[in-house]
Amino acid sequence: MYSVEHQLHELQLIRCSLLPGELFSFVLPSEDVITWSSLLDALDSGVDGEIELPTKGTSLCSATFSVRVAGLPVWFEAKVSEGPIQSSDVLVRGENISRYQQEHWQSIVSESIAEVRDSEFPIYELLSLHLLPRLHEYNDDKHPSTSAGLAPSEIHSHRPEIFHALLTSHHLISPTKRKLMKGWSSEFHVTGFAKVGYPGLIYAEGEKENVEEFVKNVKAMNWLALRIRFVEPVAAPTQAANTGDEWVEVQKISEVLELMRKKGRELCIINHGIGSSST
Repeated sequence: MYSVEHQLHELQLIRCSLLPGELFSFVLPSEDVITWSSLLDALDSGVDGEIELPTKGTSLCSATFSVRVAGLPVWFEAKVSEGPIQSSDVLVRGENISRYQQEHWQSIVSESIAEVRDSEFPIYELLSLHLLPRLHEYNDDKHPSTSAGLAPSEIHSHRPEIFHALLTSHHLISPTKRKLMKGWSSEFHVTGFAKVGYPGLIYAEGEKENVEEFVKNVKAMNWLALRIRFVEPVAAPTQAANTGDEWVEVQKISEVLELMRKKGRELCIINHGIGSSST
């Protein structure tokens, strides 16, 4: 049986791992939404030792919620239960979808559940590693790149959109993770840095699709409280892809601020409470 604390940590992992455009909302009566939301907010604030959990004998309904990709007619409704994951814990919902589509997506859910049964946080892994990526693939199939209809001269004249992303975690120590991220920075032609230790920070910059793939790979690793702070266009990129930079590691927040100051983006860090007087 999973404790309420365990269920809260799984919900926190799910919420913190969502990419832009991925939406989380409770599917509960209003009073239960208030209860679960307040517990999660207390956990997010980092005061888990001060969370007032329901006393014994007080009923607390299972946390049922939906996760969707904005604009898609298909989404998932899941329940973080007290025991091992069951097929009935994750349901397919949709607007104007056929019975065939419903059965197709439910079969994907059932097949994916078999992959995560032994996980400590099965609903989190099911959504982040299996179901949400499949929804994004479905979205890409429905809305293929508009460049397919452009003339060659138009394609070559189109300047790539430069994005950047900031992720934070409780810590970044693992040599394996650090080695993988450096490898992905080369594979996807992104630049940036990783701040190792406590807390962990990851900043990446490059062409939109490359940054999104880099973030997707980072997200797929096992983390303690990974949070995607933003994945967004760079307001005023100084170079098409900052090809003169590289992937570096730093040890201190002051080094992070200095790197971002050189890019003219120090506020991208400070506005998230990193390096300010509140940290």
